[in-house]
Amino acid sequence: MSSEQHQNGSAGASALRRNLRLFAVRDYGEIMALATPTILTMLSQTLMWTVDTALIGRVNSVSLAAVGLGGMLTWATYSLFNNLSRITGTFVSQSHGREDHQNVAHYAWQGVYIAIFAGLILQVLGYYSYLVLPWTHNPTEVQDLTYVYIKWRSISAVFTQLIFALMGFFQGRRDVRVPMYAGIIGNAVNIVLDFWLIFGWSGFEAFGQTWLAVPAMGVKGASIGTSIGTAINAIALIIWALEPRLREKYAIHKPRRPQWFAIGRMIRVGLPAAFEGFIDMGGFLMFTIFIGTISAVQLAASQITIQLLSFSFMPMWGLTTAASVLTGNEIGAGRPDRAAHYGRQTYKLGTYYSLVLAVVIVLLRHHLFRIFSNDPEVLALGASLAIAAAIFQYFDGLRMLSSGILQGAGDTVYTMYVTLALMWFGFIPLTWFLIVHQGGDVIAAWMGASAAYLAQGILMWRRFQSGKWRERNIFGQGPA
Repeated sequence: MSSEQHQNGSAGASALRRNLRLFAVRDYGEIMALATPTILTMLSQTLMWTVDTALIGRVNSVSLAAVGLGGMLTWATYSLFNNLSRITGTFVSQSHGREDHQNVAHYAWQGVYIAIFAGLILQVLGYYSYLVLPWTHNPTEVQDLTYVYIKWRSISAVFTQLIFALMGFFQGRRDVRVPMYAGIIGNAVNIVLDFWLIFGWSGFEAFGQTWLAVPAMGVKGASIGTSIGTAINAIALIIWALEPRLREKYAIHKPRRPQWFAIGRMIRVGLPAAFEGFIDMGGFLMFTIFIGTISAVQLAASQITIQLLSFSFMPMWGLTTAASVLTGNEIGAGRPDRAAHYGRQTYKLGTYYSLVLAVVIVLLRHHLFRIFSNDPEVLALGASLAIAAAIFQYFDGLRMLSSGILQGAGDTVYTMYVTLALMWFGFIPLTWFLIVHQGGDVIAAWMGASAAYLAQGILMWRRFQSGKWRERNIFGQGPA
């Protein structure tokens, strides 16, 4: 081999190594140590709704459509406050990065006050939801069962918001296992109650009496089971937050009074994120309502598609949470370059996961819907909707990762504006055009959703690339 050939070979090998390093994920272990328990936490919470859907799908398609619409309406309303309660994690993570133990406990308590107030509002809204259900123009029998689901699901609204605030306290300090354990406990309770309450049980005889007998409750049983499971989840988090180690380090057991300056600061940062979540879920609610105007069968098929997507959404949310915590910690410690590094590595992990999941969904497209329904009309739509879900989940993952990283830095206003512009002036009009104007079906609607979420993901990615999020200061001036 000549000297020139040797040099060319060495140059080629060097270029190959550089390309491999470009695609390699650095700090994989650190990111996944945070992400994996969070993924399991979110999967356990998603499993509550998945179990409801799978079991209700065995009752009838009307009940399945009602649980789908009820779940979407409930979560769209919750999204008014979810990110506001969750913003606790941003303040805790940056305080943790500063090693400011006093502020960790202080902002955790302020987050709890926000969560309780938000939960009470959501509980009232759920009780009076029957006033807005006619606006959905869904069949009357679907509306009636949807209200039953929402009413009983909303009794746990305060507990749901407390879960978000308390998860912020734990995850912001990189203590991600406790939320996982609490989520598993709550989910186990929900599964047992679902089988018991949805289909009923004749009970057992003891001491001359029948014990634990309940009639079949259907949709009502599913929502009651989920509410009780949610409450158990929140109570477990509270118990863990009061353990001796945390009492000693943070004095978290000592109640802090509401401090309006701190609450106002959290609202200032969290409100745009809350609006972003509401705009996003509101857009998807309109999407669901438009599909429901076609038929209960198409609405049920769309609900199953959402359940399939939850197995993308929740792992991606685990990665998003990890990126948000790492970003917050590094920003709090004054290391924005390191925060950007973690963001880039998390993007790579999310991309690889989404691509693998897309392949799995496509390969199993003829079988996945059978897990949730045995209705031949629903199953006929399954293969095509599975392909649509495989495409959609990648674009949604890009959007989620960007939003989480920016929220970790406290840069929440930009994502709100992007979401508002693309959801309400792009996604909703496009869905109306495809379904109402063009007379399209649920498959066309989901392909249109993929296009809208692609645009949203690209714009948020460009914000991350610009580096403008590094300039945010969530603590500002004034008392801590």
